[in-house]
Formats: sequence, C-alpha cells, structure tokens
Amino acid sequence: MGTSQFFGLMIGYSGLTAYQAAENTVANNVANVETEGYTKQYTARKASDALRTYTSYGMQGTGVTVTGVEQSRNLFLDSKYRANEADVGRYETHESHMIRIEKYFEDSSTVNGFSTIFNKFNAALEELDKNPGQTSTRTAFLGAAQTMAEYFRNMSANLKAEQESINGEVKTTVERINTIAEEVAALNKQINLIELSGPKANELRDKRALLVDELSKIVDVEVSEVPVLNEADNNKPTGANRFTVKISNGNTLVSNYDFNTLELIGRKPEERYNQSDADGLYDIRWKETLSPFNPLADNLSGSLKALMELRDGNNNENLSGVKSALYPNDGFKGYDAVENSVKFQTSTVKADNLEEALSKFNIPQNGTINVSGVNYTYSDWSVEGQKNGDAYELTLVFKNIKNDTGGNGLKTTPALGADVEIGAAVDYQGIPYYQSQMNQWVRQFAYRFNKIEKTGQDLNGDDMTTSFFQWKDENKSGLQEFDEDYGNPEEFNTAERTTAGPYHYYFLTGENLFVNENIIKDPRLMSTTAKDGDVDTDASDVVDELLKIKDNKSVMEFRGCTSAEFLTCILSDISLNSMSAKTFKTNSGNIRAAIQSQKDSVSSVDDDEEALDLVKFQNAYNLNAKVIQTMTEIYDRLILQTGV
Repeated sequence: MGTSQFFGLMIGYSGLTAYQAAENTVANNVANVETEGYTKQYTARKASDALRTYTSYGMQGTGVTVTGVEQSRNLFLDSKYRANEADVGRYETHESHMIRIEKYFEDSSTVNGFSTIFNKFNAALEELDKNPGQTSTRTAFLGAAQTMAEYFRNMSANLKAEQESINGEVKTTVERINTIAEEVAALNKQINLIELSGPKANELRDKRALLVDELSKIVDVEVSEVPVLNEADNNKPTGANRFTVKISNGNTLVSNYDFNTLELIGRKPEERYNQSDADGLYDIRWKETLSPFNPLADNLSGSLKALMELRDGNNNENLSGVKSALYPNDGFKGYDAVENSVKFQTSTVKADNLEEALSKFNIPQNGTINVSGVNYTYSDWSVEGQKNGDAYELTLVFKNIKNDTGGNGLKTTPALGADVEIGAAVDYQGIPYYQSQMNQWVRQFAYRFNKIEKTGQDLNGDDMTTSFFQWKDENKSGLQEFDEDYGNPEEFNTAERTTAGPYHYYFLTGENLFVNENIIKDPRLMSTTAKDGDVDTDASDVVDELLKIKDNKSVMEFRGCTSAEFLTCILSDISLNSMSAKTFKTNSGNIRAAIQSQKDSVSSVDDDEEALDLVKFQNAYNLNAKVIQTMTEIYDRLILQTGV
C-alpha cells in the first residue's frame, strides 16, 4: 500500500503543530523569566515513525512528533546546591546571632560595658583608699559596687532572653519543617495523578523543588525519585514516581504520599542542662516513634543546628565521667547511703582547690543526668575532691534519681565504668558558655573580695563577719550569706542550701549577685582596716588588699588574665566566633554563587536565548506553513487541472 495522496500535507501539518507548541513553550518561559523557582521548559520532539511505502525507496518519513514539554534541570547540580545550602543556613544564623551577643558585651563611649563599669568601681575603691573614713567616699564606692552587680544581673537576663528568643526560633523552624513535609507529600500525590495520564506536571515539580531547597537550608537533605513499575506488565513504568526526602543522617521525612512529623518537648525546670538555662527549652523528637531527633551531629549542618548550638552550646564543657558505684556507701565522706542515687568520677578540673573547681561548675542543682544512654532527673548532689598536680579530681553523687516514667531509681544497674553525663556536650560557644564564663568570674571575684573584707573591721571597731557580696535565693526572702571557709574544704553538698546559715559560692551567678543591703544602709559597716582592736578611720589596710584583685594574678586570675581583663577574654571568644561565622558564610556563599551559576546555565530563562528560539521556531513554523501552501497548490493542480 502506498502513501496517501495528502501525505505531504499531513507532514507539513505535523511541523506546524510542533512549532506552534514550541512557540507556546517559549512564551511561557518568557512570561516566567522573573518567577522564583521556575525551571526553563522546552518542547521535546522526535521524528515520527516512518511509513513503509512498498516502493523502491522503502520507508518514508512522516514528520515530527511532540513527545512532551520537559524541564531543563540537572539533578546533580540540585544535589550539590542543597548540600551547600545547609552550610549557608548554618553560618548565616551563627553570624546574625553572634552580632547580637556581641552587642550585649559592647563597651564604648555610648555604652557603659564591663571595662567602663569595672574601672569606675576600682576608681571609687582608690578614692576610698585615700579617705576610708569619709561617708561620702564609702557611699560613692557602694554605688559603683551596686552598678557592677546590676551590670551582671542585666547581662545574665539579656543572655537568658536571647536564649528564650532562639528557643522560639527553634519552635518556628521545626513547625516549618513539618509544614514543608506535609506540602511535599501533597504535591507528590498531585504530580503522580497528572503524570499517570502522560503530561509532565512541571509547575508542580517547580513548587516541590522550591520547598526542598528551602528545607535544605534548615537541615541536611537527601532526595530520591524512582519510577513506580507495573509488576503485572513486565515491570514497565506506570508514569508515576516515588519521591522520598530524608533529613539529618537518613531520617525519612517524606515517603511519597506519607510524611513524618517532629514534635517539641519543653524541658521542665528539673530537666535543665546548664545552671543558668531558661526554663522550657525544647528537645526535638519524632512524633510517630518518640525517638529523639538530634541535628547536632558533627557531619550535619543547617540553620536548625546553628540555633541549637547557639542555644545549648557549652564549648563541650559539660560535666562527664564514668560510674564508680551505685550507692555511695563505700567511704564517701559526710553522706549517708541513699538507694536512689548514682556516684561517678568526673574528668579532672584544672583548679588549686575545691572552691575554684566548683566555681567552674555549670550544672544545675536539680537537672538531668544521663547514665549509659538513659536520661534521669536528680534533685540534689554532693561532691568531694582530691588534688592531683594542677588539677582536681572530683567524685560526685547525684541523689533522688527518677526515671522517665516518674519512678524512683535507675531502670537497670549500669556496670562500673559506664558513661555518665550531665546535660549534653555541644561543641560551640553559645549562650550557656557565656553564662558560665560570667558566673565563674563573678564567683571568683566575690569570693576573693569577701574573704579580704572579712579580714578587717568596720568603723565601729567590730569584726567584719558578713559578706560584702551576697546572693538572692528565689526560694527565700532577703539576701543570702556566704562562708569563705565552707565546712570541709574537700566536700560540698547542695542539700545544705535548704538549711539555715551560710552557703557556698556555687549558688552565686551573674543573675543573683547583690551588695549586702545592711552595708548599703550603713556604709560604716564596710571594713577598710585590719582587725587590731583599735578604730582608725584613716587606715586602709583592707582596701589596699582589695585593690590588688584588679591587676594582680596571684590574687585573682581568670583564664590566664587579670580580673580586669574579663571582657577581653569574652570578646576574644565572641570575635573569633563572629569572624569564623562570617568567613564560613562568605565561603559557602561563594560556593552557592558558583553552583547557582551552573544551575542557571541549565535551568534559568535567558532573555537572549528565548528571543533566538522565538525567531528560530517562528521561521520553522513559517516554513511548515509554506509546505502546506505548496502542497495545497500541488493538490489544486492535480485535482482541478488534471481531472484526476
């Protein structure tokens, strides 16, 4: 059988419709040239199946067939882009928050920071040294001391507010992850419903890709899409695909039409990780399995990890060690055996005595302890110490252990040597780290200041027996006293907080530092001269010793610096973190730009390229129209003028 007499007309028609479709696709590209997430489309064409003509020349071409409107997308570049976006999100978040934290510690001509306030404190102390008996100089010094105490209270409050703000961002971010998961699952269903009938759901695919790109900035993302095969028909593709999204080390977030969700669990006051933590900080877990979700692994990135680092980062300085006994009835000094407790040996702490070692403690009085991977809460603890070279080896007993079901005691009996950890080690200098540094300085300074003060007598000739700097217990009225010779110097028990009398400097933080109210009311009660039984208003022996705290490292040393260089130490940490975040943000931004440029060369709409295609396809359309016109003239001559 030969070809139809109108065969050539149909060939021209196939070209006409094909290039009309191509022109429409170009028009769609141009219309979306500035649309976010839009991927360039093209009309895929192939030669139509040839027709046997049963003539000497065999087969005859039948024109062109449009196989579909496809996207110009490179999946490898998408994968590279998303992997880098996690770093972009992480370091952008680090930088923005470190700038805010740096503002809190600012000290300039317009903002009175630590150095300015501490210098005024010491200047007032120098004036007191010159005129120790004058009420005016005493009052001026007390005002400077109150200002310094207020500075630390405000700083602690600001850092806690920042921690709460970041915690709110964690909540918003987790909720956004859940929303994206739900939307991607819904889009998967819509895309498959359309593509089962043949055409590509390009606009829906763009919307889905945009959501995954957004997700990749929050957490690390792995994406896969595989065709669904028809097992009853030789495993031929059905047209549908299974689209899967995994986050943070392979946790499945979306599996085609199904999705998993994350939920937030606020920590109770007794579940705090660090001493100065705000209440209600969120832990994250999978809602379906109740298994924990941890975005802080070393190989992960993303803005959620950055938020958790800023909120919980303690520079890996949480308390950890190994279990040495289940019950403290094996010689632990000053403590009766209690069944619901755990004893363990901590890592060594560099310190000259237990007092200094405890000043570096950042653990809450009642908090969370992890034994062999299981979390428990405790409500009290005791410690004893032993000097070993320039470090102190500490042994702690945590008491009143409760498990996650509310029952008393450990679920199982861990073996000796089992890992024990308080809170979590987070390798970043976040809010808990700066709170801890501030608390350490406050404790060491107040301890030394109070100890020197108690070597003297007031203007009434009475020995100084109360602490100049005191602390406020939220559970008690009035300010609380300290004892610089606290019990046995090798032992400490937080339970003594509930009894009357002096307390240990562990309880002092930047949040609760105050000047003795009685001394504020009567400045004469401050000691300025040594105890000798005589009242000498001009003597300033004690003040001379107090002045040494500022610059004499043998009196007070903080991280190898003098007490006056506290801000320098803190700002060096902040500056290092800020510069690191800025550098890595710039690097990841440059990588993003390079990958984006590669993506754009494949996927973006180029004005010049579309203009060229417009002319090219128009010419092709016109040529096919010319073919139809020519064929029409041939058929007209053939039919009307030859009488066939």
